[in-house]
Amino acid sequence: MTHVAGGVLIIDKEEGMTSAAVVSRVRVLLGEKRVGHTGTLDPFATGVLPVCFGRATAAAQYMLHWNKRYLCSISLGMSTDTMDSTGMTVEQTPETNWRRFASDDPHIQRELEAVTCSFIGKRIQEVPIYSAVKVDGKRLYRYAREGSEVDLPKREITVYDAICRGVSIDNETGFPAILVEFLVSAGTYIRVLAEEFGRALGCFAHAQRLRRLAAGPLTIERSITLNSLFELFNALGRDPKRLRRRIREEGIVSSLGSVFADWRTVIFDRASAIDLTYGRKVSLTAGRLVSPFREFKSQVVDDELFAFYYGEQLIAIGFIEGEYYRVKRVFLEPADMKSFEGMSS
Repeated sequence: MTHVAGGVLIIDKEEGMTSAAVVSRVRVLLGEKRVGHTGTLDPFATGVLPVCFGRATAAAQYMLHWNKRYLCSISLGMSTDTMDSTGMTVEQTPETNWRRFASDDPHIQRELEAVTCSFIGKRIQEVPIYSAVKVDGKRLYRYAREGSEVDLPKREITVYDAICRGVSIDNETGFPAILVEFLVSAGTYIRVLAEEFGRALGCFAHAQRLRRLAAGPLTIERSITLNSLFELFNALGRDPKRLRRRIREEGIVSSLGSVFADWRTVIFDRASAIDLTYGRKVSLTAGRLVSPFREFKSQVVDDELFAFYYGEQLIAIGFIEGEYYRVKRVFLEPADMKSFEGMSS
């Protein structure tokens, strides 16, 4: 498939690195100025961080609201000021309260499963003060560092699924750690869920480890680490052009056409597709509306928007206005259509 509009890399982010640092390194590797991620992943977390480059960066705004799947190790026994393993201890639970969760007693397992299931559904979540959300033009973590008081914003989030994956013992603290897999709406803070999970068990708790398994249809199985990219970069003489060509040949880059394949899709012939690249409206009779190729429970699509395709190539994101299809965001230029001569629509 042609990638004239850039593409998407699914980076498996390592622990301790910021999302901005990942973008900076990808920019160097690809020799591309237009690079951006599709939603911050906390430095202590690992896993799926989709990174768009080239003209594909224009699609990042439509990927921000995808649901996310995480695997979180929730350490019982103490809470921290950041709600994760990077923070300072705030409160501790007496050992008599948390020790029982280190048992393999079937009653304890049933209790853990019941609490896990109780998290499924809509809930109001308060944004943690150690976050990048802005209040009155200033990021919340700055208020935290200053010791200033601030009203924390609240938002409605949805936990679509929650599964208890077992219990282990934290080698450093001796605390039991509950492994829980969450499928959540965009904007959900798993750190907050971890603290609430502990509270439901009568314990203080924090997110010990966090790994993002998927962002929309982009999964960890299709990801690549920055170290692997740098090794390939060095093997290719540190040439960004050769690297871009190689990662496309090896299927490491996802095209926008594949990324948005589960949106409601409208297929156009060549003439109509060219009109759309110019931003012209196209009659409803010119497009063929098809069902999504796949259904991902992890993706939310704006009901008013459609993905406009020519063959397997994503042309634009658009909507219906009266008797016409209109574009909201175009990802190709008219000249790009020359790359698809002879392509069947």
